[in-house]
Amino acid sequence: MIKPMHRGKQQVLLNYLPGKTFDFQGGPIARVTSIRGYQTQTLNENVVLRKVRAQARAWSADLRPALSDRTLDNPARFILIDPLDVEAEMFPRVFRCQNPQCHRVIDYSNRDSLPPEHCPACREGKLAQLRFVKIHRCGALEPLVPPACPECKSRNIGLAMRGSERIQAFRWICSKCGNAFQLFGGQCRQCEWPADSSDPRIGDMSIEVHRAGRTYYPQSTVLLNIPYKELEGLFANPNYPLIVASKFLGMSGFVDRPLASFSSAQSGAPRTGISSSDLDAIFAEGLSQDQILEQVRRVREARQNQPTDDNDALQAVCRETGVPPGIWESAASELLEAINPFENTKPGFVSKLSDKNGGVDLLGGLGLEEISLIQDYSIINATFGFTRAEYANSKCRLNPFPADPRHQGRLPIFVDQVQADALLLTLDPKRVLRWLSANGVQPQIPPGANRDLAERAYFVRLFNEANLTHTLSAGEPEHRLVFGLLHTLSHLCVRQASLLCGLEKTSLSEYILPKALTIALYCNHRFGATIGALTALFEQTLAQWLEGIRTSRSCVYDPQCVDHGANCHACTHLAETSCRFFNVNLSRSFLFGGHDTQLGAVSVGYFDMP
Repeated sequence: MIKPMHRGKQQVLLNYLPGKTFDFQGGPIARVTSIRGYQTQTLNENVVLRKVRAQARAWSADLRPALSDRTLDNPARFILIDPLDVEAEMFPRVFRCQNPQCHRVIDYSNRDSLPPEHCPACREGKLAQLRFVKIHRCGALEPLVPPACPECKSRNIGLAMRGSERIQAFRWICSKCGNAFQLFGGQCRQCEWPADSSDPRIGDMSIEVHRAGRTYYPQSTVLLNIPYKELEGLFANPNYPLIVASKFLGMSGFVDRPLASFSSAQSGAPRTGISSSDLDAIFAEGLSQDQILEQVRRVREARQNQPTDDNDALQAVCRETGVPPGIWESAASELLEAINPFENTKPGFVSKLSDKNGGVDLLGGLGLEEISLIQDYSIINATFGFTRAEYANSKCRLNPFPADPRHQGRLPIFVDQVQADALLLTLDPKRVLRWLSANGVQPQIPPGANRDLAERAYFVRLFNEANLTHTLSAGEPEHRLVFGLLHTLSHLCVRQASLLCGLEKTSLSEYILPKALTIALYCNHRFGATIGALTALFEQTLAQWLEGIRTSRSCVYDPQCVDHGANCHACTHLAETSCRFFNVNLSRSFLFGGHDTQLGAVSVGYFDMP
């Protein structure tokens, strides 16, 4: 009897997803068929799907037919599942005789029963499950079964590994005529992959050890502190993107008002009073009686300065920033992620430039507007599909998980939620603009009536519909400089934090919100999420951490590294679990000046700005 395996939820979402093979503990090789779990009731499904759609768009439409924009715009086609247990089957059902004089391969793929313990051909060697499979970039997975002998057409074929672990050295051996011939995966039968002159074998399947990384790449996205069901009313408001934009920009009438109070039902309500949803949001903060009264007073004052109609807010945002409503609509999800963590943040968790603490001079010297510690930060890992053979979005098909008949045939998205502390760093937009000018790039600020708001809106417009998963070239200098600055700073923050907080670099992850010039650092596993490592870093060694980042100018491979882009595994790279941008668009030159592979010389580093 095979004993059940016990694995953590995060292990399931990485190594035990539908379609993936694994070595069963003390048993056979198996393939996951499905994951059983509960439908999540608290997460905002629309927000999750919007984030999945943004991630899926890295693939061209023809490489994600089952995850098209039209499909992802229909919440009824999906279900968010909190995993409970995994169902699997034996795979592949192909066996090889262990007798070195036989090595016969027996295919039981189309049989309900299992073969006998000993080889039916030689009756001496024991049969063992073959550990090799065939895969294709379209997502196909097939067992490796022996073909007929090309000489005598016999099906009595053995597999000789010839004392090697390299598949290229393996040979099929015909038991009847002794003919030896090479292994070949053959053309994929599950797709018609377009021909490519640069790769004439692009339609062929490849043979891999079943546990090799190329056989399965899970595709997931991370959402930090996303809104729950209490913001359904906000999303029902047709002007919610402009409401989010107004709050992000700190506009009067919005900055002190809870997002939950902006429901569609409130659109025509008087703006001078305080609504029941306002009171619910205030009471949910767990404030004292005096604090509640003060918050009520602030909300009432905000009502008096608030536009009398949502359309006024729309016009005000566009007029003050010079950015059209379509861009704000596209940016709404990212801006919501930037402001939502502060909706219920208690006083004392934010370190701003005006604060009188040990980090003030370092904040200004690093060009940071603020550093924030968010406790009980909600981190959602949503795994929505997989690829095979390739991870790059231009060379493989993005596949969803099979429809779940237990949930009316909807496509499952598996989610895992943890509460952790996180550090948020926001760059000073004025300094970033001056830095661009110092490097010969003259940013075109939107023609808004309010210069300060227009400068912040410049970055929202800059990254509208930008694809940041590929290498940004010299033809996109503003994108490369700004995103390269954020991305490189983020990696240095992670590397330096790991030296001080007691967690490995692989245990920390980045989350970048380029439109808000914001970086988030968080712990990516449950153990680290509970020990308060980043809280201790913020409260005890913040100055030391920032100083370590500011002085991270060198690499052990300099001058070779600095002469070739100042970007390598020893100074800027992070593990795949920590970086979701594939370690592209990185260079220490953005921070300290020097040579960049795409832009050439970066004359002024961001940290060297006066």
